[in-house]
Amino acid sequence: MIRTSHVHARTRIAAVCAAVAALLGSGAAHANVPATAFASAADHRHAAYPSASALAIAVHPDQIGNPLRPGFIGLSFGAATLAADDYAATDLAGYLRTLGRGGILRIGGNSGDGTFWTSTGEAAPSWAAGTITPQKLSHLAAVARAADWRVVLAVNLKHPDAARAADEARYAQQIFGRSLLAIEIGNEPNFYYRSETAYFADFHAYAAAIEQAAPGVRVTGPDAETNHQAYLPAFTADETANPTPGLAEITDHTYPLSVCGGQTVTAAQLLGTGAVRYESANADALVSAARALHVTPAMTETNSVVCAGEAGVSDAFASSLWALDYSLLLAQHGVANAQFMDGTNAAGCDPYTPLCPTTGDLSPRPIYYGMLAASLVGSGAFVGLTNPDTADVRAYAVRERRQLTVVLDDVQDPATSAATTITLNLGTTRLHDGRLIALTTSDPAGLAATGGITLGGRQVGPHGAFLPPHASHVTVRGETAMVTVQPGSAVIIRFD
Repeated sequence: MIRTSHVHARTRIAAVCAAVAALLGSGAAHANVPATAFASAADHRHAAYPSASALAIAVHPDQIGNPLRPGFIGLSFGAATLAADDYAATDLAGYLRTLGRGGILRIGGNSGDGTFWTSTGEAAPSWAAGTITPQKLSHLAAVARAADWRVVLAVNLKHPDAARAADEARYAQQIFGRSLLAIEIGNEPNFYYRSETAYFADFHAYAAAIEQAAPGVRVTGPDAETNHQAYLPAFTADETANPTPGLAEITDHTYPLSVCGGQTVTAAQLLGTGAVRYESANADALVSAARALHVTPAMTETNSVVCAGEAGVSDAFASSLWALDYSLLLAQHGVANAQFMDGTNAAGCDPYTPLCPTTGDLSPRPIYYGMLAASLVGSGAFVGLTNPDTADVRAYAVRERRQLTVVLDDVQDPATSAATTITLNLGTTRLHDGRLIALTTSDPAGLAATGGITLGGRQVGPHGAFLPPHASHVTVRGETAMVTVQPGSAVIIRFD
């Protein structure tokens, strides 16, 4: 797997210019740039440096890494939202189409084990937070078909009833048809099973009942909570010894930060290198487990901050920059798809919610713009890239046939940092001029902004309408292009 350099640094202008001159003069692919390490993006002190910064990044197009798959960006909704039929009267399908066709809509969350399924009109038990029926599945199926998305549907495992779960899977197979990707057997079983062995026994019983009731329907697991990574190797060992027919994905949940128990977090923490290390470790654990079982690795529930997010962080422009970086990080490490958690509830919207219901429609939040930016990168294969300053500027390069797309995500706080002039050595003379799309906010609040966000100068309109983004010209001379990126912004540059 090809990864960006993990040296976290901001280079001085003179040193960088010398390195760039040497790079261009020799035609070498790598530049040896002096660096000073920083612990996180928040640790950068712009006052110690000149008013403008320079950075040299080299792309290595022949070093092919993991694929960025079509439909990588998805959404995860609580089953209680399905039980309430909350999205039946909105244009959810329009917002899904804007993110790109082929995405995955996962229905689960904690309420996946708190809702009741019935196909016969039974009264719900006292523990149920809502009831799911065939009619409600039909409403969801209409959304999935209109958006050309697939569905992963959770069945209740906390209140064990394999026969009821199998009945739900049978109806789901009939109603969704080809739109049904898989049935998720329980959500975060680490919270209600005393032992992994007991969970595995019930998992296999459910899988067998589902296969008998709905032949050919696939299943997923273990969908463990972010800090219970022991479930992945344990699940892998159990599946190696007792393979489940039709296991479609091995799944995990990751949130880099937490506000559970009254904790608070900051934008600097979300965009810092500590979060990156945590995200990378979780991605690697998931991919390793999936490779051992020869199945797809999927991050079926994820977002910025667990326990519904942090106001001023999860619902601000910082989450736009984070979602773009995080999506590409997961894909670069080998994750096949990721579903960002929705936080719609009876009281309104939690801070980390990508789409908030309003009167008759939905309203895209800042994180949605970051997800949309990631979808605009397209698909292809990640290629090698040398970046001496991953703390402040996150960089990715994706190759698709004769095109090369470079993403530069400057996660610095614009209140304390200046623009960075980046010299890109593209590693080939075959590329001509580029087209640049910028993810920015006009709000002076910067990372804390909740409005003024545009992608290619465009905003997402009613019903998910998004006009083609404006692109500016980037000149290529030989193997080199130069671009200036403002702090607290990101650019996507497609070179042909």
